[in-house]
Amino acid sequence: MEYTVIINGRSYDLPKKNITVAEKLDEVLKVDAQPGLSARQKFDKLHRFVKDIIGAENAKEIFGSDKLEELDLSELSLLVLKIEESYNRPLVEYQTNKMLDKMSSIPTDQIASIGKSVQMLSSMQGNNK
Repeated sequence: MEYTVIINGRSYDLPKKNITVAEKLDEVLKVDAQPGLSARQKFDKLHRFVKDIIGAENAKEIFGSDKLEELDLSELSLLVLKIEESYNRPLVEYQTNKMLDKMSSIPTDQIASIGKSVQMLSSMQGNNK
């Protein structure tokens, strides 16, 4: 499978989602829940993760700097979420397609017939009042 993240109109390829990548992603997504870490330590972990996944030069290009002090921290956090989204996209698409297949397999004539029956019952109850 191929994974890509698009930032500022440019596409960056991500490595395949192997166990090492999955563990790193899981760890970085839990960074806010780690007690005792300062904001600097948390964002440093995010920055290291991004550089590891997309490459240090690509990260520098995206952020305009390789120094944590110069980065927009919201942009850094959003990039981590976009990376997660890219890795989850194939599963989400699969589940969506499966749900759509199930919905399209329901015969529309049966649904229409049930709707008409409900309408008739409703009108019959209205006449009995």
